[in-house]
Amino acid sequence: MNGGWALARNKSGFHHTATAPPAAPSSSDIHGRLQDSLPDGLIVVSRDNVVASINPAAQRILGLRPVAVGQPIATLIDKFAVCGFDDAQLKVEGNIPAACAAAAEGRSGRAILHVIRDGNHNVIEALISPYYGRDDAVVGSLISLRDQTSTYTEQDKLRIVQESHSIGMIMLSEEGVVTTVTTRFEELNRALAGHDFIAAVTSQPLSNNLLFDMDPKDVLKLVGRGREVTFYAEAKFEGHLQHLQLVACQVQRNQVSEGVMITTRDVTALVQKTIEANEMARLASRHSRELSSLAELSGLIGFRLDQIYREYLGALMSLTESPQASIYLYQPQRQRLQRAATSTEFNEHPAIIQLNQDTPIAQAFVRRKPVNYVPSDPANAAESILALPVAFHSKTIGVIVVSHRERKYDAHDTKLMRLVAARLASLIENAELYNEVNARRERWEAVFKFAKEGIIIFNKDGKVVGFNPAASELTGYAMNEVITRPFTDVVRTVSPEGVDLSALSPIKRVLGEGEVVTKRQQLIQSKAGNTLWTEISYSPIFNDDDMVTSGIAVISNTQREREVEAAKSDFISIVSHELRTPLTAIKGFLSMLLKKDFGDLSDRQFHFLHRVYQTNQRMIGLVEDLLDMSHIESGKIRLKVAPLAMEPIISDVVTDLAAKGFERQIMLKVNRKQKLPLVLADEGRLRQILTNLVDNAIKYSLPKGDVVIDFKVQGNELITSVRDEGVGITAAHIERLFQRFGRIYNPMSMQAGGTGLGLYIVKNLVESHGGRIWVTSREGKGSRFSFSLPVAQQLPLLT
Repeated sequence: MNGGWALARNKSGFHHTATAPPAAPSSSDIHGRLQDSLPDGLIVVSRDNVVASINPAAQRILGLRPVAVGQPIATLIDKFAVCGFDDAQLKVEGNIPAACAAAAEGRSGRAILHVIRDGNHNVIEALISPYYGRDDAVVGSLISLRDQTSTYTEQDKLRIVQESHSIGMIMLSEEGVVTTVTTRFEELNRALAGHDFIAAVTSQPLSNNLLFDMDPKDVLKLVGRGREVTFYAEAKFEGHLQHLQLVACQVQRNQVSEGVMITTRDVTALVQKTIEANEMARLASRHSRELSSLAELSGLIGFRLDQIYREYLGALMSLTESPQASIYLYQPQRQRLQRAATSTEFNEHPAIIQLNQDTPIAQAFVRRKPVNYVPSDPANAAESILALPVAFHSKTIGVIVVSHRERKYDAHDTKLMRLVAARLASLIENAELYNEVNARRERWEAVFKFAKEGIIIFNKDGKVVGFNPAASELTGYAMNEVITRPFTDVVRTVSPEGVDLSALSPIKRVLGEGEVVTKRQQLIQSKAGNTLWTEISYSPIFNDDDMVTSGIAVISNTQREREVEAAKSDFISIVSHELRTPLTAIKGFLSMLLKKDFGDLSDRQFHFLHRVYQTNQRMIGLVEDLLDMSHIESGKIRLKVAPLAMEPIISDVVTDLAAKGFERQIMLKVNRKQKLPLVLADEGRLRQILTNLVDNAIKYSLPKGDVVIDFKVQGNELITSVRDEGVGITAAHIERLFQRFGRIYNPMSMQAGGTGLGLYIVKNLVESHGGRIWVTSREGKGSRFSFSLPVAQQLPLLT
């Protein structure tokens, strides 16, 4: 060390001296080499806290660079990255600059350095002591560094184990004095340390906080006899109740007792789990009994309510551990609850309860909620009542009641009774439905058997499954002859000419589309070949899923009515024929007058003659309608059915009525999106049908409206619709539209005039073609009249 520092040791510490460069190794050189070879790091700090020297061990331990020499010790600590390696971090426990200043005053100090580099964490112990010169004066401070990483690691592990371990230890001397105590309870540690164990645990405050299952004195006696004793205590420290397991045994050395060791272990969680397990086992046993009882109730079937009530009363008492139970049913006629069944032998549950009474049973019914009544006087706790409504969907049937249990009824009891009430409601409702169905069945059988109308029930395949005596009388078949036979084989419909019309039977629409066909006039042929006029109504039968499962036909004998109507029609026909001849003559003469064949007419004469002509024309139309009606009702209409094209007929009708539409500012429109198929119809009658419907639409349309004619092919039918934008028809009046003289009285109908026979004739003409007619309407929005005609089957082309 040329011109440098030399270390010398005197009795009070290190000192330094300045020497001239020796010719041979001197003692200072030897001390320098010794300093460089020391395993501990050494840092010499001058009195003004500047780093004067750093040995290699210190550079290695702290990761310092030579540039640290000459830096203030505070810079080395605070800006470690400047003096040390770039990636090293330094954390200090203690104040090294302050300790160095104190060492310069002759006081020693200590600090802990944490060096973190490359993921390693080294713990360095730093001892700061005064640095003495040759005259024993303090010239600075000396920092001695030692790597204590392994020691601190082990100590930290021991501390963690000690803090985290749940087992404490109490050491007693041979005289029973606590010499060592390490438990997790500071309050216990303070109360036991240095005191007699028995005296401490049997006096306050520990006697209030510790409760042993064995007397501590007996424990020490047994341990003195060489036994290991396990005992337990409840400890209340830090506001928590805890359970401790204690094990006491002798501590021996060379078979000589040196005292007693008692280990303590917190077993609170284990005890709680044991308690929970016991509680769960109790609840599981209880739930098992409850499920068994509920399963038995679920298995009850039948319609003997007295037996069902007895079973349910027993289940209610068992499930809720109640001595008394009752079942009440609601009597809507008297607005009260009637006791239907009870387990009581006295009058705890009254037989009749009015709904306006202030009782738990009445309140449960009225509020549709459980009512749990608890007496205000604890002495009357046994009079508690739990009442629940018995409801099926939105219908409240009655109330179930349990009472007189010592314990209060809770939410679990309410839940159990809900399950019982739900099942009981279903059984009561099923029993009532069963009785109602039986009553209905008896009434239906009476109606089915004694009705004057023939009633035939057919299944989804159109085969007969029900046949009453009146149907047998109408068709001539016995019931055993028709069951499982097709409906159309039993009820054979024919035309007045004898043509079989069974193919046009509406039962396919009834079963396939759920359509209702009411009061359809049909001529049927009996088993013997006789014909009979009837009125048949068809209706589908639906299941709970609104699916058609079967159908029913009701047949009324209208032969007598037809004969009476035929007589009337004959009279009307005769009168109409007698009226048509003079009316036609009057029409001819009026026409000649209006054409001025007999001379000129004044304007006034022409006006009144034209009005007479119009009136005569209306009378002719009325006579024609009356003749058509009489022909329809007498069956004298003869149709010349052939395949027809609809387009030219529609074109002619629209052309004929265009002028009338123009007068009323009505636009006639025909919507046809594709070529229409041929239909089977009589050309004249089809023209009459279309003319009547379009003319009606014009009459009942508001000015500047549209009358639209459109078409739709559906299956083997062509559906033609005539839609107007008129006043519309109410639902109550639609049924009257197709009746004879079935006019609807409103301002438009009064203005339009007419006899009310037009739609009646149209309906009969459509049905004579094997079609059907219907109307849909919205009042104030207009109406749509639709009718169907069978499509003519196309013949294959010849090749």
